Amino acid sequence: MSSNKELSKEDIQKMSTQFQQLQYQADALSEQLNMVSASLADSGKAIDTITSFEGVEDGHEILIPIGMGTNIMAKLSKPDTVIMEIGAGISLEKDLENAKKSLEIQKEELNKFHQTTQDNLNQILAKMQEIESVVTTAVKAQQAGQLAQQTNQGPIQGS
Repeated sequence: MSSNKELSKEDIQKMSTQFQQLQYQADALSEQLNMVSASLADSGKAIDTITSFEGVEDGHEILIPIGMGTNIMAKLSKPDTVIMEIGAGISLEKDLENAKKSLEIQKEELNKFHQTTQDNLNQILAKMQEIESVVTTAVKAQQAGQLAQQTNQGPIQGS
């Protein structure tokens, strides 16, 4: 394919199929980005909450949100301890500092994954734009060629 005008209908169909496949990939990556963004927001909220508990003593009263704008009043018995899920239904007790460090590490890994995913999405979107441009130009060229054939009434006779 040395020029857009030389693209056959089959080439255009192949590029359209490739465009559609890239669209599916872009949609999946966008969904991943949304999930990672939600996880980043959750990790930030957890880090902020742990920070707010630094220096809090036993017996401190707090409100615990249970949903729909409803809270339960509770007293802390171990405000210097956090229970963190580590996977497969297993949880560990950590002090505030170590829990915060663990969350910051997780947040950094999420940020890296988010950036990599965003970079991949940008590459796919650029490829989609390239395909769209090539196909649009080729289709216009084919349409112009067809129009020229329809309006061409034979060779021009000169004097």
